Amino acid sequence: MKTSILTAVLLAAGIAGAAAQTASPQRPPSRATQNCSAVTAETCKVAHALGRGVNLGNMLDAPREGDWGVKLEPAFIDRAASSFATVRLPVRWSNHAAPTADATLDEAFAKRVDQAIDALLAKNVYVILNMHHYTQIHGDTQHPNEFAVEPAVLETRLVNMWRQIAMRYKDRSPRLLFELLNEPHGRLNGEPWNELSAKTLAVVRESNPNRIVLIGPGEWNAIPELPKLRMPKDRNLITSIHNYDPFPFTHQGADWLAKPFPTGVKCCDAGQRKVIADVLESARRWNQSSGYPVYLGEFGTFEKVDMASRESYARTVRDEAERRGIGWAYWELASPSFGMYSPQTGWHEPIRRALLD
Repeated sequence: MKTSILTAVLLAAGIAGAAAQTASPQRPPSRATQNCSAVTAETCKVAHALGRGVNLGNMLDAPREGDWGVKLEPAFIDRAASSFATVRLPVRWSNHAAPTADATLDEAFAKRVDQAIDALLAKNVYVILNMHHYTQIHGDTQHPNEFAVEPAVLETRLVNMWRQIAMRYKDRSPRLLFELLNEPHGRLNGEPWNELSAKTLAVVRESNPNRIVLIGPGEWNAIPELPKLRMPKDRNLITSIHNYDPFPFTHQGADWLAKPFPTGVKCCDAGQRKVIADVLESARRWNQSSGYPVYLGEFGTFEKVDMASRESYARTVRDEAERRGIGWAYWELASPSFGMYSPQTGWHEPIRRALLD
């Protein structure tokens, strides 16, 4: 598509402010737009400009960096930022903060996060910084090398960690977005998360009155849970959704599940494509009724899935999301389990092609 035509498409979509960067395949043109009646024009523009993204997963969200087979290397930042418009940065703040209610952040770890954020922002991408794998707040068992805290301080710690994080980054570029909690579930499902997210957002707004914040529904950011999500009355919000349907396909062979799914399942036949399309269509319908834009923050396939099926799945989800004007971030870049890039051999080309070509 020629630049002049591409610019016209963006103007029609109301995101002309991003036109200078749109020639890249990272920011695919889309005639589909989301309903943004509940948010500001700037938040709407950003929601559409997030485009194609990737997660730097299993790095800073491991209990200790390196525990899960990969560390956040400069080369990963370069790969992510050169290929995608948005980089989601999962961070396990809870294991690097005091176990007490004040949750004072470990400064050495926080500086490590600073470096990652600043390196990404310097490359002019959007960065979604989140609170990832705070396992105990959901009622989950701690991972190896993760410490437990007194149950009475779990929610206060979340609020106080965000008070510090928000203050720390209040002067960073507006391209830095906050995501309050990855995949709320378990004891936070439903109204408990609605109440806690409002409290947490309030402390962020003390230092960041206009920064865009992502909040997702319960049951692991599941799209069917959107009707139970009560978004705070705030005009700088985007709703975060995740989708790994069909789950027995995407997670086949995952040995951490209580009953691992059998391997050898292919994708994507007509029934599987319908499952993917239907769930994203329900997210579109929720957007149309609520006025809050949605962002697909995670989808992907486990390494036990055959590569041809991983390619087909990635292409199908990408196409169905973009057809509805929904930006997305693939899970994930470079870890051995779900990654699309290997430090030893480079891109898993079928997945890269499916997402970016």
